[in-house]
Order: sequence, then C-alpha cells, then structure tokens
Amino acid sequence: MIEILKIIETLSDFKSPSGFERGLAQKITEAAAGFADEVYTDTLGNLIVRKKGRGKRLMLSAHMDTAGFLATHIDDYGFVRFGLLGDIGLDAMQNANVVFINDVRGVVSCDEKVEKKDRNPEIFYIDIGAYDKEHALNMIKPGDAAVFDGKLRVLNENRICAPYLENRIGCALLLYTLRNIGKYNYDLYFVFTVLDETGLRGSKTAAYSVKPDFALSIGVTLAGDTPGHKSAVDMKLGKGCAIKVMDKSIVAHPDIVKALTSTAEENSIAYQSDIVTSYGTPAGAIHLARGGIKTGGIGVPIRYRHTPCEIADLRDFADAARLISLATEQAAFI
Repeated sequence: MIEILKIIETLSDFKSPSGFERGLAQKITEAAAGFADEVYTDTLGNLIVRKKGRGKRLMLSAHMDTAGFLATHIDDYGFVRFGLLGDIGLDAMQNANVVFINDVRGVVSCDEKVEKKDRNPEIFYIDIGAYDKEHALNMIKPGDAAVFDGKLRVLNENRICAPYLENRIGCALLLYTLRNIGKYNYDLYFVFTVLDETGLRGSKTAAYSVKPDFALSIGVTLAGDTPGHKSAVDMKLGKGCAIKVMDKSIVAHPDIVKALTSTAEENSIAYQSDIVTSYGTPAGAIHLARGGIKTGGIGVPIRYRHTPCEIADLRDFADAARLISLATEQAAFI
C-alpha cells in the first residue's frame, strides 16, 4: 500500500478548486509521462491520457476539481466575503481553516448575531487577519479562490484523513492503473476532468469528445457507518470497493454492473453495492453524452464527505485498483 499512499499524498498537496485545476493537471501530466501513448488537454481543460489499444474505447474518468470558496468582495473591516464553488455544508464551513491559491491563510466564520437555524452561506466570511479593507486587498482580490487547509494524515495502518479525498482518490486510482496495468484489450482513455463540482461540465464535454463505447466514473461514495448517520446508505469503510448501482443522476447500465460484480466475485475482490439517492455524480453526465454511453462506476467509501476531514480505508482503495485493472485486462465489457 506504500505506492497507493504516496500517490494520494502527492496529489493532496495541490489546490484545485473548481476552475483552478491547472497546477494539478500539470503534476498528473508529469506522473503519466512514460506510461501513455498520447497526452493532451482539451478546450475546457480536461486532461486526456490515452493508452492505445485495438479494442473498443473504454473511458476511465475522475474529476480533478474540488469544492471551494471564491472571494466576491472585501468588506470595510477586511473580511473576505465569498461564494461557494460546489456543495459545502454550513457546519463544515464554521471555523474551518482555509488557504487561498496564493497561500494566504484564513479561518471561516459567520455573523454572530444570526441564529443557527437562520444561517446561510451569505453570512459567512473568511478572516485573513487583515486590519482593514485596504490591508486585505493587498493580500486577496475578488476572484481569488480558496480551499480547506489541511495535510493528509495516517490514522492507523489502513485509514487516512484529509480534505478532498474526493476526488484525489479517483485521480490516484487512474494514475495507479495507468502505471501498473498489464495486458489490456481496449483503447484506453484516462480522463481527468475539470469543473465537475460546479455542474459536471468537464465530464460532459470529455465524454462527447472521447466518444467511448464504455465508461467508468472513478471516485468515492458516501459511507453510512457512523453513529446516528441519517442517510440511507449501507457503505462501510474497510468492507470493499463500491460498484455503482445508482445515484441521483444515473442508474448504472446493467451490463456494466454485471461485468464488474462478476469480475469481483471470480477474483475474490471485496465489494459493496453502491446505491445513493441524495446526490449525483459525473457518471450521470457521461451516460447521456451523444446517443448514450454504457456507464458504471467504481469508488471508495469515505466518511464526512465535503468536510476538511474526510476519512477512507486504503484496503478499499486496493480493492478498487485491482477491480479496475482486472476488468480492463480481462475485457469484461463487451
């Protein structure tokens, strides 16, 4: 698991809120060098890494962007007001440490007089320690983006904690597969997309241009194994990778679900059926491209999604990596 952890840790060092993915894309480009036949970036910024093959086109997709904060204006006291890049809950924002793209750091708080039940994103601000508006404008300008501030931590031999394991895990799975896959029977496209947290834009355009016969959305899914968890999901950390059955945006193609579950069972790979009703994923945008694309997904369960402290189990990552490789090598999709 050392290689797996190293890849995730390297990707976690980059700030890539939706619309600001270029630095991470460059790092992935460097990491893919020597393992691909073709690497290019499309108009929107999606990074497409091709490993040529004789078979049908298989697209493995993971989004590079994360949720974040975009400075909208600075008030007279030097506090940074912001809009959200993607979905971040109010509880996750309160007192969270954040860092801007230019490395200016701050803390998110909100107007104290507002009752908790009446709170909304507009009453929150980022305190960057400025004395006043003029001082703040020397550090931050409207249009600057920020993300949760935090390093990856190893909790024990199997579990890790970090902001934005969604979707550093998906990108790491693609890189790991690209670098370790043996014989394969597809024309492979490893696609690292942009702007997915703000409307699944990258996945939609990438699927249209790549024109795959089959597609897998690679990422994370919500675990439901914490005390008092309210969502009706049955994912558990350490119990295997997640094979997508449905989410709010897609019912996975039955041929893809069958191929993945059969491959897992035949090779003794631990897996769980991923059924989520509360949110959609890039798979939803991909399967509607052109005349429709046979689409499914493989993921890793995480706790505390879209907070500064997401937790995942490396054993689930290893199961996902093995399933992706075997399904690709054995031509499971026909």
